[in-house]
Amino acid sequence: MNVLTVKEAVERVNKGESLKDVVLDESTTRQVNVRDAMVLSMGGIVIPEQNIYYNDEDIVYDEDIDELVITSGV
Repeated sequence: MNVLTVKEAVERVNKGESLKDVVLDESTTRQVNVRDAMVLSMGGIVIPEQNIYYNDEDIVYDEDIDELVITSGV
């Protein structure tokens, strides 16, 4: 097993490399940026929801989404 930091694992996924046999260093998984968590999930590693954080300033207004009106009773 290879022990990688979140940053190293994200870099691997972005290069198209596998995360098979990779374990994340626990000290780097306490708070994981939402973007990094999404990249890691594409590589097969799921970060627990309570460890994911996002910054409101990183969220960009998107007219197609922000003006969306849901009419069905979900």
